[in-house]
Amino acid sequence: MTAWTLRAFDVLDSTNEEVRREAEAGAAEGLAVLARRQTAGRGRRGRAWVSPEGNLFLSVLLRPKATPAEAARLSFLTAVALAEAVELADPALRSKITCKWPNDVLLDGAKLAGILLESRTAQVAPGSAGGGLDWVIVGIGVNLAHFPPDTPYAATALAAHGVTAAPEDFAGWLLARLGYWYGRWQGEGFAPVREAWLGRAQGIGQAVVVRLPDGDLQGRFVALDETGALLLELPDGSRQAITAGDVFPAA
Repeated sequence: MTAWTLRAFDVLDSTNEEVRREAEAGAAEGLAVLARRQTAGRGRRGRAWVSPEGNLFLSVLLRPKATPAEAARLSFLTAVALAEAVELADPALRSKITCKWPNDVLLDGAKLAGILLESRTAQVAPGSAGGGLDWVIVGIGVNLAHFPPDTPYAATALAAHGVTAAPEDFAGWLLARLGYWYGRWQGEGFAPVREAWLGRAQGIGQAVVVRLPDGDLQGRFVALDETGALLLELPDGSRQAITAGDVFPAA
């Protein structure tokens, strides 16, 4: 990827859906789609993403030479890029920005931004070796001006911290940092991304509860492994790698 191509819309159903349509029509890597408002925005696990005008709704198209497991780590480099974009909006917020596993960015402990990855596996001829990806869409939502007041978790917006940022301006800062980290990931692998993410990790070294489909698991968040899994130290001293789940501070 040599540059981003940014397309802005007043309203879309979903920026991820628009990029999906473009990807399936053969659009090149580097397409970025911004909407001032979405009518059908969504987050992880199909949850609705409230999309009032004034916030950032951005999706980008990538075509990395990577397996699905490798591409899943794009959420970590996106989180780091998001944190750095917030710093560009207001350097005074640097000490208040953290990355929450697996793909949220917090400001002063409350959710500021979320990331949604979607992908399609490359089509291969019968009998050929597969495993690669045709495309990856990175969807990003940032509460710039507003945040939903009725979430089951604490939420915030940049405006609540006295920072005014137009979506177009924030998109420029974010795309610059995302391009930098995407280039490093392609050239150096996950290690520098992992180090940068751990430097901002929310809850590292602390007791947490991981909410899994079959129940909750409590332990201490000790590390992020080389695949992006959360390493949880259980009460008996053993460690368990968590690849999916929601993490909350232990009571």
